[in-house]
Amino acid sequence: MPSDSRREEYDRYISRRRVLAAAGASGVAALAGCSSGNTNPTESGSGSNSGDSTSGSGDSGGAVNDATFVNAYTGNPVDLHFNSSASQNFAWPAGRAVFAPFLKYSFNKSEFILGALSDLEIDGQEVTLTFRDDLMWSNGDEWTTEDFDVQLQLAQKTGSSLWGYLDEYEIVDDKTARLLLSGPTNPQIIQFELSNFFVDTKAETHEQWLDKGEAEFLQWAWEDPVASGMFRFVNKDQQAFEFERNPEFYKSDNVNFGTYLLESYGGNTAQHQALISGSEVDASTSLFTPPEIANRFPDHVVEVNIPAKWGYGIVFNHNDPHFGKRAVRQAVAHVINRQAIVDNAGPETKFVAPTPCGIAPRDQEYWLGDWFDDFETYGADEIQAEQATQLLEEAGYTKQNGTWQDSSGETLGGEYYSPSGWTDWTTMTQTVVSQLNEFGFDFSISTKPTNDWFSQYSNSNFKMGSLYWLPGGSRSSFPYFPLYYQLWATDIGGGHGYREKAESEQTIPGRDGGETTITPLEVTREIARQPNDDESRPYVQQAAWHNHIELPFLGLVSKYEQSWVTNDDWTVASEDSPNRQVKWPPFWWVHEGELQYQG
Repeated sequence: MPSDSRREEYDRYISRRRVLAAAGASGVAALAGCSSGNTNPTESGSGSNSGDSTSGSGDSGGAVNDATFVNAYTGNPVDLHFNSSASQNFAWPAGRAVFAPFLKYSFNKSEFILGALSDLEIDGQEVTLTFRDDLMWSNGDEWTTEDFDVQLQLAQKTGSSLWGYLDEYEIVDDKTARLLLSGPTNPQIIQFELSNFFVDTKAETHEQWLDKGEAEFLQWAWEDPVASGMFRFVNKDQQAFEFERNPEFYKSDNVNFGTYLLESYGGNTAQHQALISGSEVDASTSLFTPPEIANRFPDHVVEVNIPAKWGYGIVFNHNDPHFGKRAVRQAVAHVINRQAIVDNAGPETKFVAPTPCGIAPRDQEYWLGDWFDDFETYGADEIQAEQATQLLEEAGYTKQNGTWQDSSGETLGGEYYSPSGWTDWTTMTQTVVSQLNEFGFDFSISTKPTNDWFSQYSNSNFKMGSLYWLPGGSRSSFPYFPLYYQLWATDIGGGHGYREKAESEQTIPGRDGGETTITPLEVTREIARQPNDDESRPYVQQAAWHNHIELPFLGLVSKYEQSWVTNDDWTVASEDSPNRQVKWPPFWWVHEGELQYQG
């Protein structure tokens, strides 16, 4: 987009905010943004101890400032909802504002921090979850394990990875539940899995779906959520999600301001301009920002880097007559120079996957051990045209007038989908498609709004396109989660067409040069059933070996997250705080009282 257009886009947001302020729009826009300052990060002195699940209980009437925190966001709130199981149109940042997490993971301290849980005990094949006594819903109802009961049933209905190693569960009392595992399980798996759970299921609103089919439940758009977290929902329109402080939140004393605005911007460029202004927004949850842009931010804009365990990859439609063929997928992998993608899109925060095997890049050597050197790299820093050519020719394709085609003359290519507004992804997509087309594929880039981008995949209306190849967050540190994600593709409802294959016995080339037989989903599930890393490793090696040959997804790049906050009118977590590298600062820091109004 030309620079003049970017400026016009930003100016529209500025004008719209002024109109809202004049009109009063719940009063939030008039308060949005803070005057710029030039102060150093402030260590919060009012936050609760991160491991203390009993402090800050209830609303004790502490001072609440008439201030609004504005967090920039890309997406149209009108199209989004609060049904977290329907991930395609689930407004996950909005969910972070209204739903309390069970527990979170600190990357800088390598420890788990309790949220809605007051205790988590893992003893052999039993996991006892004790929830806080003061856990309430925003309408004044007490949270009970009846809500959790419904949540677990719906998780089973939608194929949650939790049920990959869970046999059954017991409700002990109103605040205690016990998970009964199918066998010995690495305790990290349980903790990582539960760190992805939020108090987002209320029996009263959700039990209606227990007797309905999965597809019907996943089509449900929950528009008016009952909150369990720091804020409760007020309103949404094309411009913003509006939330207000939730006095029923168990740590409401940590929230000393009245309004939280999740404001919609047209993409990274508009968010960059807002941060450069120094007064339009107070945060951006996750925003790729190259150094030349970050250098233009005012001094009170603070960057927080967090390991993403997430990144740019390719999803294939395995029901497609061409890209459903292993040889074609492998040819694609050989053609793409992954290092060139990183060089073009931001080597400061991005790095390549040594081999596309379904394991986060920085974890591959640890988990693959003495298998690591036997894996095909597909050329991390080069285009391997010779290998790709051999694969395609052996699969029956020929190159005519510079383009690969099948025996009927149909070219290898199609529309390659990429999300609009994600500037680094746009650059990476351009790099990938350029490399593929130079080799002889016939792709055209189709940029879609995020919701439409997901729809193409969930409806299986694609050949191949960009999609994240790791589920993201701390759980991606343990190979079970990314390997399962690639087989099942929960975020797109299995739209890649690999689920049936994942449950089927497959014969693939073996490590020793012969052949080996594997049922990938079962082997992947065995990873989570082992009591420790050493016993998990053989299953990780087998599942990763299958992954790098079959390529359910093609993992290309991972990165560090760039989260942005401001410290002129708001406190921020100190560098040594256990909350510093918890996803995500604009939400979790509020939970812990480390992001407060100080203006």
